[in-house]
Amino acid sequence: MGPCNLPGVNRGEASGGRPPSGGLLHRLRERGVLRVAASYAVIAWLLLQIASVVFDPLGVPKWVITALIIAAAVGFPIAIALAWVLEIGERGIELDTAAVGAPRPTTRGLRHYADAIVIGILLVAVVALLVRQSDIGKPKAPAHPAIAVLPFENLSGDPSQEYFSDGLAEEMLDRLGRVPGLRVIARSSSFGFRGRDIDAREVAEKLGVTTVLEGSVRRDGKRLKLNARLIDGATGQQAWSGSFDREMTDVFDVQAELANAIVSAIIPAARGAVPEHPAPPTTDLSAYDLYLLARAQLAVRTPKNQRKSLELMDQAVQIDPNFALAHAHRAASLLLLRMYDDTTPEQRDAWLREAEVSVHRALALDPNLSEAHRAYATLLRDSGRPGADEEYRRALELNPNNAVAWHDYAVYLGSVAARHDESARALLRSMELDPRQPNVWANYLPDTLAPGGKRYREEVARAIRTVGDIPDALNFIGIGAAQFGYPVESMKVALAKQSLKVDEVAKPWIFFYRAWQPVDLDRATAALPGPEAVPGNSFMGAIRLFSAVDIAGLKGDWTALDSLLADARAQVGDASPNVRSVMAFWLAVQGRYDEAAASLALVGQLPDWDAPVRLGGDTTYGLLDVAVLRIYRATGRTAEASRMAQALLGTLRKDRRAAGQSCQWDGWMRYAGVAANEGLKDEAVDALQGAMRCYDLPFGFRPQLPWFRSLEGYPPYDELLRERERRIERIRAELVGLQGNAAAQSTSATLQGQPSTG
Repeated sequence: MGPCNLPGVNRGEASGGRPPSGGLLHRLRERGVLRVAASYAVIAWLLLQIASVVFDPLGVPKWVITALIIAAAVGFPIAIALAWVLEIGERGIELDTAAVGAPRPTTRGLRHYADAIVIGILLVAVVALLVRQSDIGKPKAPAHPAIAVLPFENLSGDPSQEYFSDGLAEEMLDRLGRVPGLRVIARSSSFGFRGRDIDAREVAEKLGVTTVLEGSVRRDGKRLKLNARLIDGATGQQAWSGSFDREMTDVFDVQAELANAIVSAIIPAARGAVPEHPAPPTTDLSAYDLYLLARAQLAVRTPKNQRKSLELMDQAVQIDPNFALAHAHRAASLLLLRMYDDTTPEQRDAWLREAEVSVHRALALDPNLSEAHRAYATLLRDSGRPGADEEYRRALELNPNNAVAWHDYAVYLGSVAARHDESARALLRSMELDPRQPNVWANYLPDTLAPGGKRYREEVARAIRTVGDIPDALNFIGIGAAQFGYPVESMKVALAKQSLKVDEVAKPWIFFYRAWQPVDLDRATAALPGPEAVPGNSFMGAIRLFSAVDIAGLKGDWTALDSLLADARAQVGDASPNVRSVMAFWLAVQGRYDEAAASLALVGQLPDWDAPVRLGGDTTYGLLDVAVLRIYRATGRTAEASRMAQALLGTLRKDRRAAGQSCQWDGWMRYAGVAANEGLKDEAVDALQGAMRCYDLPFGFRPQLPWFRSLEGYPPYDELLRERERRIERIRAELVGLQGNAAAQSTSATLQGQPSTG
C-alpha cells in the first residue's frame, strides 16, 4: 500500500536529491500498488489451488469453489483501489495524501517485510504447482483396475435427448470392455444410480470398483460438448478430468480420445491399450441416432420395448445396410422377443429365422464384433444346435467384460452334463461385472448352497446390501430363500422389501407368509391379506388364494379347504395352473382322487403316457409326482403308476449318485417323497438327510403328509424329526426377533418425526 508522511524526514534527502517523478508506473510503485497486486494474485491463486485439492475429498459442494473464484475476481480491483488510497504506517491505516515523491517508511511497518513475504509466497506457490502437477497426493493407479461408468448427465435441456447421453456412456462401456486388464461394470448395474444423490465412493463400494467415471453431454444442433471426470473410488478424489467440444461428426473421435485418456489415467502403460475399430461403426449419424434409441429400448425387458427396439433397428439398417452393430442388436431384440412375448410357436420360429439372418449379416460385416458372436451363440443354444460353446468363447475373447455373454454362457454350461463347475465360474464372473442385475442374483445364489448354509446366508446378506433398493431383485432373492429352506433369510428380504414402500410384482406379505409357513402356521395365516384386500380375479388375488389353500391343507382344516376350493372354482376357473395344482395336491392327500384327477386334467398336468414326467407346483415341494402316483393307483391305473415310479426312481438314483454330497442338486425332496411313497425307507431317509444337510429347514419336509407318516417309528427318521423340531424352535425365535427389531425401529422413527421403514 502507499506510504504516509512521516515527521522529520526530508523529502529531498529521501529521494536522493532527484526530482520527483509524476509517471503512472512510478506512482503505482511508490504507493505499493504493484506489490499489492502481485501479492493478491499469488495468494488468491494459492488459496484456490489448496481449496480445489481439499474440498473435493471433503465432499464440499462444487458451487463453493465457484463462489470463491468469483469473490477473488471481484476483490482484485477493490484491493488495487485500497492500495492506492490507503497507507499502513506507524499510526495504523490512513488515507495516503502524500505528494508525489514524498518519502515512505523504509525501516518499519509492512513494507520492510513485503518483498520477503511476496518472494516466500511465490516459492510456496511454485512448490504447490509442482506437487499438483506431479503424482504426489494423487490416487495411484490400482493394481486391479475396475471402473463403473455412470449415466452421462443430459444438459441439452430436452429430456427426450437422454437416450443420446446414455448411448455415449454405453459406447464408452463397450470400448473400455475390450481393454486387457480392466474390469468394466455392466450398464444394468451402473445405470441404476441415475438421478440419485450418492457419493462416488459409495457407488464404488456397492459395485466393487476402483474408479468411477462421471460425465455430462450437451448436444446443441451440430455441436457436441462432453465433460468427463474420473473419481478414485477409495478417496473420492478426482483422478482426471477432460472436456471435448466438437462437431457432431467427430463423435466417434471423441469416444476414442476419452477412452484412451481413461486408460492412461488408471492403467499402467504395460497393461495394454484401447483396441481401436478400423473404422467408425457407421458413417451416417441419423442411423447412429436410431441405433442409440433402439439400445435404450433393448435395455427394458418387456415385449413392447423389444418390439420398439426391433422397429428402430430396422430403420437404422435401412439407412446404413453396413451397420454391423445395428444388425447384431437387431438379432438380440428378436431373441429377447422369443423369450418375453407370449405368442405362437410359429411366430417364435419366424423370429429365430430372422435373428439368424441378422446375426450372419453382422458377422459378415465385422467378424470381430463381440455382440454378434454372443447373439449367435444364444441363437444356437436356444435352437439346440451345436457350436454355442465356441461362439460364447469367441464373444468373451473379443470383449472379456461382456456381462451378458458371461451370464448366457453360464446358463448354457449349466445345461450341459458335468460342466457345473465351469457354469459356476462363468456366473461368478457375470456377478462381478453386473452386481446389481436381478437375474444374475437369481442364478448365482443357488450356486452358493453348501452344507451348513453359512456361505448362502452371507451371500443373501450381501445381496440385500447390494440390491436392496431394487424390488425385482428382492423378489428373486426372497422367493429363492424360502424355496431353498432358509426362512430367516426370506424374512430379512421381506423386511427390506417392506422398507421400500413398493408393491410391484410381489408384495412383502408373500415373503412373510413363506418365512412363517414352515415354523408357525398361525402366523403364516395372519400374514395373508383378507380376500377383500386383494381382488380375487387379479394376479395377486390368485397368489393369495393359492397360499390360503396351501395353509389350510397343511393345517388339515378340510372344512376351510372346501370353502377355498369353491372360491377357487368361482374366481380363477380353469385359468390358473398353479392354483389347480395345489388344489389337486391337497385333494389327493385327503384321498379325493377323482376330484384331484379332474383338477389336474383341466390344466394338462395328468399325463396319459408311460414315461417319467417333471411335475411342478410351487408349494407342492416337488411332490406333485407322489400325488399323481396315488391318483393313478386309486383310479385303476396301477400298472402305469408302477412303471412311472420305477422310471422316476431310476432317474433320481442316478442323479443322487452324481450329486454326492453336493448341495447343487435340487431333487432331494422329490426323491424323498417318491421313495417314501414306494415304501423305500432307507432311500427316503437318505434323501431327507441330504436335504437337512443342505438347507436350514427343507421347504418340502412336511411330516403330516401321509407318505412321510409311513416312516414314523423308523429310528433314523425319528432322529430327523427331532432335529427338525430343534431347528424350528431356533428359527422361530430368530423370526420373532427380526420382526420385533423392525417394529422397534419403526416406532423410534415415528417418535422422532422421521419416515418409518417398518
